[in-house]
Amino acid sequence: MSVYLAIDLGTTGCRSILFDNKLDILASDYEEYALLTEKENYVEQDAMKWWELTLSTSANAIEKAGISGEEIDSISISSQGITIVPVDENFTPLYNAITWLDTRAESETDQMKEDFSEEKIFTLTGKPVSSAYTLPKLMWLKSNQPQVFDKAYKFLMPMDFLIARFTGECVTDYSMASGTLMYDINNSCWSKEILDFYGIREDKLPKIISAGKKAGFVLPEVAKRLGLKKDCVIAVGAQDQKCAAYGVGLKDGIMTISLGTAAAITKLWKTANTQQNDGVGWCGYIDKDEFVTEGVINTAGTCLRWIRDMLFKGEKYNVIDKEAKEALERGSSLLFYPYLAGASSPDYYPDSNGVFYGMSLATARGDFALAVMEGIAFQIRVILEAMKAYGNVDTLVLFGGGANGTLWPSIIANATGMKIYVPKSFEAAGAGAAMLAAKATGVALEPMETENVFLPENADKYNEKYLKYREIEKKLWA
Repeated sequence: MSVYLAIDLGTTGCRSILFDNKLDILASDYEEYALLTEKENYVEQDAMKWWELTLSTSANAIEKAGISGEEIDSISISSQGITIVPVDENFTPLYNAITWLDTRAESETDQMKEDFSEEKIFTLTGKPVSSAYTLPKLMWLKSNQPQVFDKAYKFLMPMDFLIARFTGECVTDYSMASGTLMYDINNSCWSKEILDFYGIREDKLPKIISAGKKAGFVLPEVAKRLGLKKDCVIAVGAQDQKCAAYGVGLKDGIMTISLGTAAAITKLWKTANTQQNDGVGWCGYIDKDEFVTEGVINTAGTCLRWIRDMLFKGEKYNVIDKEAKEALERGSSLLFYPYLAGASSPDYYPDSNGVFYGMSLATARGDFALAVMEGIAFQIRVILEAMKAYGNVDTLVLFGGGANGTLWPSIIANATGMKIYVPKSFEAAGAGAAMLAAKATGVALEPMETENVFLPENADKYNEKYLKYREIEKKLWA
């Protein structure tokens, strides 16, 4: 039996998962680490914690599985993106990692908008100018921590940092690189124009290669720590949402939806048409000649959790589903616009906020729950339309916490008019990393198997409600 170790390095925790060649989970272990928020708009992490917890969760997973580390053929990583850490020649951090949640670089972002038009940046990189991305953070380091910037041997993202600690090699993949605002998405390389303009040397960035390629072999001291064989392969992984899409079978005709705290809707493309499709961000994908668009709903599962905490205190989600279903059966017309944390793609209404529309004295708490589920489903359809999915996509693979149960997936099927597949496990990102680990050894694993299928049986009814939803939305903000 082949065994693959997937490291899922998230924003607040690290999970190590052992998979077999059928993507069945043998064992896993999870530990959390802190976000450091000592100043307003500063969100940092101790990068060495990433490494320490990678080692400890990996060791614990191996012990739980009751296997020897020598049975592991290869290892790969699913990682949070955008976050950056400067390191020395020994891959020791010179400064805390500045995370993707950090927005301190607003003045640098404004400077970028003066230096380049936003249209040019989007055409070149596939991304809007934002302080969330990596380049403004590096500009901030250069201005405010020049001794750190100048001393840095490399600037590494979380996956790159783990690969370097595992192998001594500095590499990243196309999906991670495309979250930096330094990546030329049309030519699949670091942008010489941007790097030269801002004085960032390319040799301080990791080399970009395809996910699923061999980054190197595990270093002897790491192999000894985990009991790995000396020729255990470390494979290049990918950004976590891309790993998840890969793990559940993203391909032509099939799109993926990660429905968790936020929602990410992903579509595969063979070319990056950033000039024609600018409503959603573009990213590199597994191979050099593959691209994805990724539409994001900032608050998806968060909205349902908010309703639970506000109106269903102490209740479980099955109670919410029951009352929402009752509201559906009595024809509830309440609408919800899920802008609880500001604008989402593709419309980016600048003054938007969360709205319930159509309340009356007959409105019950189940109506609110149903409206939240339908509002997220309608926003998914908005993104599908912006991605020009209709006519070439007929299936959506839904995973994450929102896929747990039957009501919400059924609503999404009806609201979008597409079939919904739900895979057998929620560990989609880990499964994608395991597939990439296997790929680096020449083994092709199949994506996760489907457990449930939902068909759009009431699509016509939902189409009428969707058109009303969009009409009112435009009156509110357009």
